Amino acid sequence: MRLRLASRSGLALVLTVLAVARPSLADDSTPRASDVAAPAPVTPVASDVAAPPPLTPTAQPAPVTPPHVLQVEPVGGRVRDVDAPIATDPPTDWAVAHAGFKPRLGTFGGLATLAVARAETDRFYGAVSFAGVRNDAHVHVGVGQLALGRNYADALYGGVQLALTENGARELVGVGQLSLAYNRGGDVLAVGQVAAVNRAERFGGVAQLGGYNRTDRSFVGALQVGGYNRNYESFSGLGQLGAFNESDRRFSGIFQVGVVNAIGDELFSDSYPDGSRFAGAFQVGFINSNRGSFYGAMQVGASSWTSGDYIGLVQIGGLTAGAGTFKGLAQIGAGAVSARESYGLQLAAVAVALGEHEGVQVAAGNWAKNIDGAQLGVVNVGSHVRGLQVGLVNHAESLRGVQIGLVNHASEGGVLPWTGLLNIGFDESDEDAIALSRGARQARR
Repeated sequence: MRLRLASRSGLALVLTVLAVARPSLADDSTPRASDVAAPAPVTPVASDVAAPPPLTPTAQPAPVTPPHVLQVEPVGGRVRDVDAPIATDPPTDWAVAHAGFKPRLGTFGGLATLAVARAETDRFYGAVSFAGVRNDAHVHVGVGQLALGRNYADALYGGVQLALTENGARELVGVGQLSLAYNRGGDVLAVGQVAAVNRAERFGGVAQLGGYNRTDRSFVGALQVGGYNRNYESFSGLGQLGAFNESDRRFSGIFQVGVVNAIGDELFSDSYPDGSRFAGAFQVGFINSNRGSFYGAMQVGASSWTSGDYIGLVQIGGLTAGAGTFKGLAQIGAGAVSARESYGLQLAAVAVALGEHEGVQVAAGNWAKNIDGAQLGVVNVGSHVRGLQVGLVNHAESLRGVQIGLVNHASEGGVLPWTGLLNIGFDESDEDAIALSRGARQARR
């Protein structure tokens, strides 16, 4: 009897343990994907022991994307190059001082900047900006830009551009530009430009000093000093001093002194544009060419030429002194030539007046179309002579005056057509021609 009761109690205990253990094992299992159909759920066996609650999976936090990383959606499994981001940093603003290899600054206000390679600054307000290779600024206000290579500024106020190779500025107001090779500027108002080559659209200041000095519009200052000084329009200042001095339109100053001095873009031209002229004291050089009018004291050179009006004191050409119209004290040279009219003295080996001459011609050979005055030379020739001819041979188409010479000839007006020693002419037939000629001269004036 006791044995039967023990067996029944043992069986009940085993069943109770199995009922409790079965749901716990099911909850701890890891689910796995499978193509085999899942078995039918097992109905739990009733038990007096409560089953533990099922485990709930813990929620995992979403991955955090750094804000500076741009997520690019792949196209066709690859990221296209055009979709790749390009990092650009805007220029920064600095104060007091800044140094770097290749800085790019927005607005700088302070003492100085130093760039080992290239400096780029939108607006610089301070003392000095230095760069090893290149120094660029939109607006630079301060003592200066310094570079071993190149300085450039759209506008520079107050200081100097100092470089070994090149300085450039659209607008410069300050001390100036100094380099070994090249200075260029738009509107330059400064003490000077000093380099092998200096160029400006408009220059106002003291001087351009270099091998080649040029202004495309105007020079207003003191001096251009160099090998070749060129103004495409006008020069206003003290003078030009160099091997070749040239102003294409107008020169207003004291002197041009050089090997070649020129007004106009061509040498020894008969034509000239309106308003082209030299107004100053003197041109002194081996060649003086004025494609326009000359208003001053003198031209002195081996060859001196003015295609317009020469109004001054003396024109001297060792080889040739010539003018379209000469009005002065004297033309002096191996050849003295007036193309239209001349007033004064022609003193030369050969004196030629292709138009009217009022004054005196003194030369070995004198020729004038119409002369009111005197011809003194070995051979004197005139179409219409009103005055005196003294020489070995004297010739006049019409004579109203006196011929003194070994041989005298007057086609009209003389006592005799041919005489020796002395001939006197009283020809009145040339009055109409002379009157017409004088009327034409008055009209041209």
